[in-house]
Amino acid sequence: MVVISAPAAVGRYLEKKRGCNMVTLDVGRVCMKVAGREGGQICTVVKPVDKNFVIVTGPKLVTGVKRRRCNVEHLEPTEIKLDIKEDATDEEVMEAYKKANVIKKFNLKLPSAAELKAEKTKSGTKEAVKESKKKAKEDENKTENSSAS
Repeated sequence: MVVISAPAAVGRYLEKKRGCNMVTLDVGRVCMKVAGREGGQICTVVKPVDKNFVIVTGPKLVTGVKRRRCNVEHLEPTEIKLDIKEDATDEEVMEAYKKANVIKKFNLKLPSAAELKAEKTKSGTKEAVKESKKKAKEDENKTENSSAS
């Protein structure tokens, strides 16, 4: 008599299940993260990276999931597929959530106008900081080149 331990049986089950994930994780698929700091949260696949990774987004203001790379083994796909283009913005994903009634199905809360404005200002500030650092670096390189001559 062969005895199979519970962990081995679970491992076999997960291997079979993981094989299914790649087929169903296409752009627009709504998933639940099952591992990591955002485990249990709803997200949407916005771009495939390779056979093991995809880019997902919540968006952060709606579900708490930031736009980031995620291992496909850490996602559990749902039957819901949104009509979005590859690499869609968070605003486009929110609109698709509204159209597909995902907000009500998963009891999500839409961000207020003030929260949306604050997020846009925050991202704009990050871009401004990056540009100023880049400009300072270019100026530094120019001064080095002129003093070396």
